[in-house]
Amino acid sequence: MSGEATLPSPVRTEVERLRFLVRASRELALLKRDALVRRARDLLLSTGSFSELNLWVLDPRTEVLYPWALGNTPVVGRRPRLQVGQGLAGQACAEEAPSFHPGVGESLYIAEEWGGRPRTLLGGVLTIPMRRGAEPLGVAVLMKADREAPPADEVEFFGELGVQLSIALRNARLYAEAMREKVQNQLLLELTTQISGSLEMNRLLEQILDLVFQVVRYDAAGIYLVDKKTQWIHRQTLRGYESDREDAVKLKVGKGLIGWCVKTGQGVIVSDVTTDPRYVNARDETRSEMVAPIRIGSEVIGAFNLESDEPEAYQPEDMELLIAFASQAAVAIERARLHEEVLEKRRLEEEVTIGQRIQRTFLPERNPELPHFDIAGANYSSELVGGDYYDFIRIADQQLGVVVGDVSGKGIAAALIMASFRASLIAEIRNNYAIRTIMGKVNRLLWESVEADRFVTALYGVLDIGARRFTYVNAGHNPGFLYRAATDRFESLDATGPLLGTLQTASFKERSVEIPAGDVLVLYTDGVTEAMNASQEFFGEERLLEVIRRKKAEPAALVVRGIWDAVREFRDGEQDDDLTIVVLRGTG
Repeated sequence: MSGEATLPSPVRTEVERLRFLVRASRELALLKRDALVRRARDLLLSTGSFSELNLWVLDPRTEVLYPWALGNTPVVGRRPRLQVGQGLAGQACAEEAPSFHPGVGESLYIAEEWGGRPRTLLGGVLTIPMRRGAEPLGVAVLMKADREAPPADEVEFFGELGVQLSIALRNARLYAEAMREKVQNQLLLELTTQISGSLEMNRLLEQILDLVFQVVRYDAAGIYLVDKKTQWIHRQTLRGYESDREDAVKLKVGKGLIGWCVKTGQGVIVSDVTTDPRYVNARDETRSEMVAPIRIGSEVIGAFNLESDEPEAYQPEDMELLIAFASQAAVAIERARLHEEVLEKRRLEEEVTIGQRIQRTFLPERNPELPHFDIAGANYSSELVGGDYYDFIRIADQQLGVVVGDVSGKGIAAALIMASFRASLIAEIRNNYAIRTIMGKVNRLLWESVEADRFVTALYGVLDIGARRFTYVNAGHNPGFLYRAATDRFESLDATGPLLGTLQTASFKERSVEIPAGDVLVLYTDGVTEAMNASQEFFGEERLLEVIRRKKAEPAALVVRGIWDAVREFRDGEQDDDLTIVVLRGTG
């Protein structure tokens, strides 16, 4: 400020002081913080023997004093802070009148309050509380090289200047709040505009992080979304983390600052992460952190996390802005999530259609008609196509191949593996007669062609119609059940070898059973015995045996239907797995 804006120092007469106060009220009518700090410095230092100014302003929400100026210089970047009652300025904030201190007592000395200057180098200090009625606003601290007390009328005059500065300070804070709200609204509008058309989740989260950086600086940041079922943070978009440390923030809800925020629904600012036991170290440089919840109504669906290399980097106003961003972002995130669900549902529907088409190509069109046997089979598909398979394969006039199989997993992949199994099985049947050899070669082909976590279970056997004998290999499949009419008991066709596709050199054993008239052989997949009701109970083998015994005298097709009806009734209509049933009933 030029010399024309101030009176010569010192201001002595009553008239001079009155004129100065009038001019001060006009010159302090500034709304921008830095301009007000410079004008206040020039005015206060031009009136007497003081040479330096510290200006501390009280945040009424936290009751913390932050400096607007230290040693005549506006404060930018990281700011020290004082609690009310802490240090000389903190103590003066609760007072009502100016007070001179010939030096700073050891009990009140805090190095940060004086920019690190040793206490022994501090001279006389005049504290001028700034208030609006009973409400404290802050403290102006004037310093001089010597420790001689100023005249009482000069101290009183500084008190009058303090009133003018209090009015200007309050107006500047109101202006700053209004401008911050204006900027916030503009940014929120920009956020809404930019992300309103974005339905691809990853791109959306990247856009949001870009916008956040424009108003709240960070050295590392992330947006984390929570899986509603598992309560794990399952999706994240990160900035500033090393790739080998990103797993450190994949947390269960309740763990770490992010997990705590999601669990409680509360935002948190940590000025020094080394002092907070909730902090999970995913980045060695981080010193302070701010986390804000992302909500849809009362439900917390995720969190914003910002990290800084500087301690005390984030203030309450930063949290307010981040929460406002989170509110707008939540709407866009939820819309993108719903869009993904629609696309996923459509993809699954298409996969089901394709899988069903594949499955239909290798299921038999009709049941075979044979002398001495009544044979029937059926596959009941769930909404998610599995890898169930059954077939009747003509080998010779008096021989019929019967197979029931199941691939691990669901969908198109399972259907394709089962198609590969069927093709391999039929090819080997044409080249070999020994069932154990056929299954050994099919196993080798599957081991070479399917992924390590995929496998096939199957029970394949050959029915000798004339001899009424069924010779089979059970490769890790559910045991078949053979009802013996003569004894009213069951025999079990247990596994005679391992799962197909899991061991390169697996071997299989053959076994044979006779099926005279009246006996009933039932083959099935685990969709029957592992069907579950609302009480989380399995249908199980005992219930299956009861149905077979009850239906033993009925045609094979009715036995199949009876098992299906019993399973469907047990699980109250819900079906989450395919099930396949094949029945061979001996006749006269």
